[in-house]
Amino acid sequence: MILIRELIMTNWMPDPDHLQRPVYKTLQSLIIDAIDSGDLRAGERMPTHREFAYQLKISVQTVSRTYDALCKLGYLVGEVGRGTYVRYREGSNASMPFLPNRQEGLVDLSMLKPVTSALHYDTMQKGLKELSRGFTRDLVHSFRPDEAFRDHLALACRWLKSHHIHADPYTAIFTNGAIPALTASIMSAAPPGSTICAEDVSFHSIRPLCEYLGICLQTIGMDEQGIRPDAFEAACQNTSLRALIISPTVANPRAYVMGSTRRQEIIDIARRHDVFIIENDVLGTLIKGAPATMHQLDPERVFYITSFSKTIMPGMRIGLLVTPPSMYVATKNRHLVTNWMANPLMVDLLTHWFENGTADHLIDWQARALHRRQKLADKLLAGHSFSSHKYAPHIWLPLPKIWNEQEFLDRARKKNVALAGSLPFIMSEHSNEGDLETLNAVRIALGPCDEDLLAYALKVVATLLASDDEKPLPMF
Repeated sequence: MILIRELIMTNWMPDPDHLQRPVYKTLQSLIIDAIDSGDLRAGERMPTHREFAYQLKISVQTVSRTYDALCKLGYLVGEVGRGTYVRYREGSNASMPFLPNRQEGLVDLSMLKPVTSALHYDTMQKGLKELSRGFTRDLVHSFRPDEAFRDHLALACRWLKSHHIHADPYTAIFTNGAIPALTASIMSAAPPGSTICAEDVSFHSIRPLCEYLGICLQTIGMDEQGIRPDAFEAACQNTSLRALIISPTVANPRAYVMGSTRRQEIIDIARRHDVFIIENDVLGTLIKGAPATMHQLDPERVFYITSFSKTIMPGMRIGLLVTPPSMYVATKNRHLVTNWMANPLMVDLLTHWFENGTADHLIDWQARALHRRQKLADKLLAGHSFSSHKYAPHIWLPLPKIWNEQEFLDRARKKNVALAGSLPFIMSEHSNEGDLETLNAVRIALGPCDEDLLAYALKVVATLLASDDEKPLPMF
């Protein structure tokens, strides 16, 4: 709740001659400049939409769009029945006129989400309407995945083959996303009390998942291509090691792509020591021209996981798990007892989209949208080193030494920008290699908001990075 202590109508009004097309963006800039210069002070009430529109000879809709954008950016705050006010911000010389709600207007780049638009809503709506005209009895009445998904698996395998993943209905399993697929794979490859290894910096669910399943997690040293062969070879000396979890294509969070030679080296080591590989490839379909997957190199040893909530849309929470042929029955059993079956309606919709080309169209759309945003990040963070890929949904940004990670996150949050710190991605309390950079970095998701808000957030990050303020020494 925001409490207004006093109502002060501003006398400030921009010069209409300074407005240029697009008017709403020019007006945004003029208001921000006025706030930064002190011409508009915290707590002052802005003109009503109609009054502003009349004075500037613009439409009420343009004023509404401007106010809405500035509220999201944290410069203004609106209350129904009270009007729109200049928000109190840290560093303002005015006394605090209301209690700021830091969640309001937050640009949240802490969660890895795809870019979405009206296209996705319309496509989902259209797809569900099409399905409603052709429901099968199996879809509605089946209580067993073998009955419900008999035809769907064949369609999924054809689609996988078009993306160079060879599977058949006796190695492929529909899941409710990547986490159930990962869970079933780990349970199949590694019994309780055994060991699984993973990259030092990896997907945040791996560590708690292994803990809950009673499996020891061993971390492996990395370089710019991911797991180092020598470190994996050393890990394989552990006789209880059963599997390696790896994301070789646009890994979360470090966004590297492992090269072909390195992939083959990892496969060769796994063969020598009879270790399974669990390949998390949920972003792989976005990456055109990526090296062959681990599954392509050794389908007898690799559990392959892909999903569609990050490449098609969040509502398509369906995954595909392709098992080594020898592990299909074991994996199917473990998926059955932990999840039973994937959502039949979503599986039906997804395979319908496989068949009519919608799935590939949405994946291509996502790749293009992310490419635009990566170019925006390159531009606004120019001069600062970060790792990513031109089609990745995020960047991994090591922080300058003057910054403490939590302090950086807190400062960004005060500017209404939320980022993800590195701690959830650290697979052990101490990196095997003692690489402190992995403990002083942030992940920035590029998909959760529109491009204007993303640009604002990246500018906040750039401003913080450019800060050379010396931090005060601690006093005891």
